[in-house]
Amino acid sequence: MTRPEYREIPCKSALNRVSGMPFRWSLNPYRGCLHGCHYCYARASHTYLGMNAGEDFATKIVVKTNLPEVLRQEVGRRAWTRQRVAIGTATDAYQPCEGRYRLTRRCLEALRDFATPVSIVTKSTLILRDRDLLAELAQGPGATVYFTITTLDPNLWRVIEPGTPSPHKRLEVLRRLSEAGIPCGVFLAPILPGITDTAEAIAAVAAAAKAHGAASFGSGVLRLAPEVKEHYFGFIASSFPDLLPRYERAYAGTNIAADYQAAIERRLARVRKHYGFAEDAMQSRRVAAASSMQIAAPESVGPGQLALPL
Repeated sequence: MTRPEYREIPCKSALNRVSGMPFRWSLNPYRGCLHGCHYCYARASHTYLGMNAGEDFATKIVVKTNLPEVLRQEVGRRAWTRQRVAIGTATDAYQPCEGRYRLTRRCLEALRDFATPVSIVTKSTLILRDRDLLAELAQGPGATVYFTITTLDPNLWRVIEPGTPSPHKRLEVLRRLSEAGIPCGVFLAPILPGITDTAEAIAAVAAAAKAHGAASFGSGVLRLAPEVKEHYFGFIASSFPDLLPRYERAYAGTNIAADYQAAIERRLARVRKHYGFAEDAMQSRRVAAASSMQIAAPESVGPGQLALPL
């Protein structure tokens, strides 16, 4: 395994303005991610830094050493309106090097001090270290933590998310944060066609989320931007070679066919209803978009049909 390389750089700005999402601002202390999830959409962003979306993404980690200080300046301005900040939208803010650099914790301290609500997406158990800060934020301006869980299968997890804590450990941390009064949810994202999209696999994650205290259950089907697609297809060729021809046909562009997505969304709606999760707003918009296109997806689809379109 290649030894990770940490590139320490100063940043000129901390907050990123975002459009088309449920939040207006994002914050990413690191770029690149030691978790090395093969499907990660953020792999494409590494090419903007002159590195590749493959091995470089998982081994060459950019560390924004002065981010907490710059963030304090930005949220301390009179013009700051204390809108929610989403942390870890590009790469995991609690990946292993956070234990050393503590950038995410210092950013949370700044956001707490300036009464700014936060949401965090992570696969890491290290977030438990900051339970005290997150509880303060939850009781004040607001804080929500979302754990990404793609599968509960231990063998499959090791293949697709090689550098992450096990999904069961993530769920245990979710439970402990929820017990501390911090609202938590689970993202089953991305759903990998032909690998994690069966009704049984989806229901297993939803049931575990409910049992561990998750208040919400969101999801999304795999998207493959060009640089990500190149890496992911290489991964499929080595780990699931029988699926490669079908993936190549299914992903001529960035997204899989709308009828597949609509069928998956109906499957997810049934699962959410069964386990008592509210309807996912983002998913509802996707369903509405598919409906407006008048795409007829089959109502009854067997596992073999839904697994991956031919």
